[in-house]
Amino acid sequence: MHTIEICVGSSCFVKGSNELVELLKKYLEEHDLEDKVQMKGAFCMGQCSKGLGVRVDGKLLEGVTLMNAIEKIENELNMII
Repeated sequence: MHTIEICVGSSCFVKGSNELVELLKKYLEEHDLEDKVQMKGAFCMGQCSKGLGVRVDGKLLEGVTLMNAIEKIENELNMII
């Protein structure tokens, strides 16, 4: 099982982390990945000035925005699944 952690801190929440959770849920359903990938909330990852805090299997993804998050997560998942 792989893990995606999304920051739920106030800065990321304002930037759309709650929307990302919904987009990611839909993505996992559409690609039949619910049994292979779990999502978790996390506290600050130190990405406040760089974008949204997102980790895939402990690897911090940099430069994540609401617009590119699915693409960056998908790229990382394709490398590990």
